[in-house]
Amino acid sequence: MIQERDPFHRALEALRGRVREGDFVQGEALTITDIARELRLSPTPVREALSRLAGEGLIEDRRGRGYFGWRFDPLDLVELYDLNQLHVGAALGVMEAATDIDAGPLVAREVAALLEAAPSAEGVAIGAEALFARIVRVGGGRALSACQSNLSDRLGPARKVEALVLAGADTELLALCERYDGRAWGALSEAVELYHMRRRAASGEIVAAARRRHGGAGW
Repeated sequence: MIQERDPFHRALEALRGRVREGDFVQGEALTITDIARELRLSPTPVREALSRLAGEGLIEDRRGRGYFGWRFDPLDLVELYDLNQLHVGAALGVMEAATDIDAGPLVAREVAALLEAAPSAEGVAIGAEALFARIVRVGGGRALSACQSNLSDRLGPARKVEALVLAGADTELLALCERYDGRAWGALSEAVELYHMRRRAASGEIVAAARRRHGGAGW
């Protein structure tokens, strides 16, 4: 409730949500006064929120010119997929070597229910983020989990459209979950590598779909 009354956190969460939704993928200017008017806030908390997001690398601070969304391009996306694979792979390596790892509750049934309840692309995006966050949290610890959280924000625009570009993305995700539930860490690691290889190959199509979804809408 405190954060709901806090103008800074209201601005921060609204802007972070729009980054994750893919609203800022074409290098658009983020005008403080327009955003403040939209959110019914004063410019000061909006400016502070933009500064925080720029510090996290989610938007661009062009000194003297203001704040801008990053222009999403295929090379950037390939690098983000590479990072995600590194994070998840490192955590799985720890899990495979451990003898007493607590992997938490099973996930396949939960993700299957999510895919039934949500539109396919949205469900796949939520499910993939949750699965990878679980793996990194279990095998990686707090520092890697913090990096993964930031990476999930940056990958948000791509994840929203992956299932629109890649056939069978939902069944692919369920197969990953089933390997997780079976504690088959080696097989899961191989599947995660193929998962990212497929997305790197389709990075151009995914970026194009994210830009179409965005449709040029701004504040």
